[in-house]
Amino acid sequence: MEGEFDALRVRPMERGEEARYRELMAQHHYLGDLAKIGHTLWYVASCGEEWAALLSFSAAAWKGKARDRWIGRDFRHQ
Repeated sequence: MEGEFDALRVRPMERGEEARYRELMAQHHYLGDLAKIGHTLWYVASCGEEWAALLSFSAAAWKGKARDRWIGRDFRHQ
């Protein structure tokens, strides 16, 4: 098993790759292809030329009506 991941590289997704990224997310992620909201960073992990994983990081939502209601926060406590 040692050395199997030596060729794995993680890099930011390039602008021209967005369609492929979205298509793969729609096909394989349980939530599908979610819209970008706020600041979002997308990364591609690849082994050689083959994409092995997709990573996405988004800024936390400042307000979320459903989330705030679920945790019991009113406007005053947000």
